[in-house]
Amino acid sequence: MAQQAQQQAQQYGGYAQQGQGQGQSPVPVPTQVQPRPNATIGSEYPLLVAIDFGTTFSGVAYAFKTNGEVLEMTTWPHQANLYGKVPTVSAYSKENDRMHSWGYAAKAAMLTPNARNLDLLQKFKLFLDNDLAPYLPPLPRTINPQTAISDYLRAVHTHAINEIIKNSAGGMVDPQHIQYCLTVPAMWTDAAKGVMRQTAIQAGLIQPSDPPHRLLLVSEPEAAAMYCEKKCEQFNLRHGDRFMICDAGGGTVDLIVFQVDYSSGTRALTEVTRGSGASCGSGFLDENFTTLIRQKLSRYDLQPKAWAQIMEEFVFMHKPQFDGDEDSFISMPASVAGLVDLDLRLEDGLLAISAQEMREVVFDPVVNQVLGLIDGQLYQSQVCSAIFLVGGFGSSPYLHKRVQQEFESRVPLIRYPPRPDLAVVRGAVYHGLTHTPIQSRVARRWYGVDTTRAYKPGDPVEKKYMQDGKYRVRDGFSVFVRPGQSIAVDECISKKYITHKYPEPLSSPLYVYNGENQPDFVDSPGVQKLCDFTIPLPHMPGAAPGTPVIFTLRLYFGRTELKAEAEFQSGEVISTLCQFQ
Repeated sequence: MAQQAQQQAQQYGGYAQQGQGQGQSPVPVPTQVQPRPNATIGSEYPLLVAIDFGTTFSGVAYAFKTNGEVLEMTTWPHQANLYGKVPTVSAYSKENDRMHSWGYAAKAAMLTPNARNLDLLQKFKLFLDNDLAPYLPPLPRTINPQTAISDYLRAVHTHAINEIIKNSAGGMVDPQHIQYCLTVPAMWTDAAKGVMRQTAIQAGLIQPSDPPHRLLLVSEPEAAAMYCEKKCEQFNLRHGDRFMICDAGGGTVDLIVFQVDYSSGTRALTEVTRGSGASCGSGFLDENFTTLIRQKLSRYDLQPKAWAQIMEEFVFMHKPQFDGDEDSFISMPASVAGLVDLDLRLEDGLLAISAQEMREVVFDPVVNQVLGLIDGQLYQSQVCSAIFLVGGFGSSPYLHKRVQQEFESRVPLIRYPPRPDLAVVRGAVYHGLTHTPIQSRVARRWYGVDTTRAYKPGDPVEKKYMQDGKYRVRDGFSVFVRPGQSIAVDECISKKYITHKYPEPLSSPLYVYNGENQPDFVDSPGVQKLCDFTIPLPHMPGAAPGTPVIFTLRLYFGRTELKAEAEFQSGEVISTLCQFQ
């Protein structure tokens, strides 16, 4: 039996050694890439609701699958304008750290005498950006980012479902028969996406026991691409043409180049570049404007309500209309409306800010970052027929002008589609309705598992051990996926293993690395343990503990979320999503 186990351990990867107590990692077998057919999922949910959870504004759209008509949520509590989205802000009581109000109602609450008892939380989505989070000011007291996000999502979800029920024929909507699609920035890590899934469960969108496909995660530029794909005829995009999505929102800017593919007889999209992104959305224009206006008015004692009024006017009037040529005239609050300060160009209740100053101080520091991201995508793609600017910031006339000036000699078509601010949320619905929207994606980082391999000079001595008369090393980084590798949505990368730990569940760690060159070991600098795939073993009648179990582990990297499944010799297949650290 021992000899048989040793032969199996050599034939298959390493759970065998772990079961024998040696603590060694799997020995890899040749990687196999296998396409798997798409299965229609979600048919048990007749209503699809998409939530575009944004840094500064959020939106909701939905469709009943029987007719596929996409409708947007246009009414929000305490809404004072016709904008189709709701501010991503929440007011919390200082007394008990519970959410007092959200959206427009939270902004209104901060203009009342009760504001002294409230904290206004803004841009809390940015806490899930690993590069930015360490530099953000902490949330007040006991409130953590996941709580702030789940409280806000719960409020948006409750309002949205009530509105859908109210507006649907007969008012018959079963909350248990709703499928959700939640948008996430493409630049987020896999772990951040996992946090969003857990936050959605915490917010009550779905239950932990629901199948994973009840909640779909879609990257924001991919959702926008689905929206623009519907406009291919309008923009004369044909087979083989490439177009870039520049999704410029309030917090993040995400970019990917897609290629139109008619080879299957129907229009599909494939990613052709490694997506890129940065935290350089329009919210940073707000910060620049705040700094500028506080410098200009530093000699005057303005109350918080007055500052809020100035910012509200900038956000809803001047920021979306600024074209780089016209001076801006900011209305002053009543407390300073009668002041005249010609040095500041303040008179008649208006503060004039020149177009040059608005460009150089407020817009250009952010816009130049976006231009750099676009240039990087064009360098990857080489050829590009169109750039589509979407998102709230994407509809900025000044951003459009600068992109046009910079890239019109290289890209013939630069446009923002109709209602670019709703492109992501509408596209998220299209994603949920279409089961094969994107044919392939391009990996952004290295993925691998730990393995043993032959020792070579220069390897760490502490990892060296003897096996079958030969020196080997532990903790090697066995590559599953390389950055830049194109992966079909339903391709799986598989390796065979054997475990001697029956009936304990399988636990397969996955490691990730963002550098350019392949790391040597799973504990090399920069390598992080991303997650564990925990898969329960099937019941084997009469099997004793420790009975060898041979299985094939399949990993899917071409989807928005990582997925694993194990197929056993009995033919049984058990799937799981990544359990993040």
